[in-house]
Amino acid sequence: MEKIRTFIAIEIPDEIKEKINTLRQDLGEGHEGISRVKAKNIHLTLKFLGYIEAEKIEPIGSALDRAREGIKPFTVTVGGLGAFPNLKSPRVIWVGMAESDELKRLYKNIEEELYKIGFEKERRPFHPHLTLLRVKTRDEARRLAQRTRDIKGDLGVSFLADEFILFKSKLSPGGAEHSKLKRISLKEGSR
Repeated sequence: MEKIRTFIAIEIPDEIKEKINTLRQDLGEGHEGISRVKAKNIHLTLKFLGYIEAEKIEPIGSALDRAREGIKPFTVTVGGLGAFPNLKSPRVIWVGMAESDELKRLYKNIEEELYKIGFEKERRPFHPHLTLLRVKTRDEARRLAQRTRDIKGDLGVSFLADEFILFKSKLSPGGAEHSKLKRISLKEGSR
């Protein structure tokens, strides 16, 4: 039985990806112990589903259609740099998002609808972010922690989120390749 690696996300407009990519390059310049997320793969993950059977795509799509009910297009503001677990010892460096009631509501709706069809709810609090780099060594973590504090890259740019997408992610030696399985529109009249 074929299994597909999947996640749900909001795409980031190309002009914002370019700004994020410039910041990512400045941040990662001269660092070897890191892996960089390809600019084309930068997205706002709402839920990672992992490997699922192909026949679950249709029920997931129906659940996502229900999750969008009552949610109109909303503004997402891209903010400053941060890290998981923290900036003193970063393992993942990211750009955060400003608080958004609509984004939180969409996330909650997705969690609820997918739970109804058998998916576990996320135990960690929702922390919307765009992953830039993954840190592989402690030495790099120390160097990048200081570099991240020095840059203070607050982008302060916004975009309209008018859809979210169920993605397929295929891992390869050259990095992940993402393809769209289903678009879920938030625009009026699409319900």
